[in-house]
Amino acid sequence: MNKLRGVIALTSQITVDYVKPVPLNQPLLAEGQEVSVRGRRHINMAEILNQKGQVLARGRGLFIAIDPQRMFAKFVDR
Repeated sequence: MNKLRGVIALTSQITVDYVKPVPLNQPLLAEGQEVSVRGRRHINMAEILNQKGQVLARGRGLFIAIDPQRMFAKFVDR
C-alpha cells in the first residue's frame, strides 16, 4: 500500500494470522488496504485468499515513512 501511495517506509511491526493452510503452486489473491495514517505512521492490513474467496491468512503492519536521501546520506560516496 505504501508504494502505491509513493511512500517509502520501514517496517516497524508486522503480524500474520494463518487462518487456514496456504497451499503451494496454486493461484492466490492478495488484497490490502490502508487502515490509518498519523504523521509518519502508516498502518496497513492485508489478506491472502484462495480461488474460492476463503481467507487463508491476514496480516497487519505498522510502517514508518522515511526520507531515504536524508536517512542514508552518510553511506553515499561523495
